[in-house]
Amino acid sequence: MELYLFVALFLIYALTSLMADKFVMRRVWMGAFLVSFVVTAVSISFLRFTNQEVMMNATELSWYYILYLFASLMVVLGLINIWMFRRQIWNVLFTRTPDAEADDDDDDDVTAKKHRKI
Repeated sequence: MELYLFVALFLIYALTSLMADKFVMRRVWMGAFLVSFVVTAVSISFLRFTNQEVMMNATELSWYYILYLFASLMVVLGLINIWMFRRQIWNVLFTRTPDAEADDDDDDDVTAKKHRKI
């Protein structure tokens, strides 16, 4: 099942990179990342707060604990990345034209020129 999902997402990525503008491709994949992040966070919170009892043997229990641990770690790292790159995420998702991206690059050039003068 996971292999099919991986292949399907790879094909969608290949199609969007060939047919769509770079700005649109970034917007689509950033939106997909944020949706998957929210779904993962909600599913982890359900596991954490419902405390359902499940009958498992020791091998299954350790495997599910490792999955839960890494999924929780992924949610925390996702929150940190969203906080660190909040401006870029906002620009990708809510900017109407790709010219704003060029404006950001110009700001970096101005900053670099200021540092060269110093």
